[in-house]
Amino acid sequence: MNNFASKLKHEILKGLPGTDIQWQMASSDRLLKNFPRSPGKDAQIAAVLIFLYPYNESIYTVFIQRPDYNGVHGGQISFPGGKKEPEDENVIQTALRETYEETGVDPTAVNIIGTLTPLFIPVSNMIVTPVVGWANEKPPFRHKPEEVLFLIEANFKKLLDPSIVKTKPVEIRSEMIEVKYFDYETNTIWGATAMILYELLIIIRRGGFFLRE
Repeated sequence: MNNFASKLKHEILKGLPGTDIQWQMASSDRLLKNFPRSPGKDAQIAAVLIFLYPYNESIYTVFIQRPDYNGVHGGQISFPGGKKEPEDENVIQTALRETYEETGVDPTAVNIIGTLTPLFIPVSNMIVTPVVGWANEKPPFRHKPEEVLFLIEANFKKLLDPSIVKTKPVEIRSEMIEVKYFDYETNTIWGATAMILYELLIIIRRGGFFLRE
């Protein structure tokens, strides 16, 4: 594991910013409808992988663009991941399995750095654990066209730029809501993915080590 990954692991172990920080990137429907921040007993378990790797003298992660299907997350950009299946021993295995299915990344090539604050998604009744993983080199990606339209490889030097955080009105299921999002090279990263990403960016900024890499 390289210097960046080791420092990030140490910074995560120092403590997580938490739900209040995640909610700073919440869209207006969460706020106006007073969505709960904690899940009920019937919430399903899910996980995503924030997959990190060195590339072009920086650190990258990968997002997936989902097809525009008739569902609450149709057409959105997200981290690879999904619902925990009975055969998964834990959420880390869920994140690795789903990432392999959606991006082709070999689970054995991923070193687990840690986990971030679980985020409850009321519209799908899921509690999502963000798992942070690292590979020592960029892997060969191979996405499933039926599940993923395309992959977005994102440079953290750009993700850390505060000027890409913007707001705009978006129509979701015939309702206009104000969305706070990351404008990454014309890609709109919002919702739960933006909330999860924001917590990681806060951790990286807090440690200050990325700028010294």
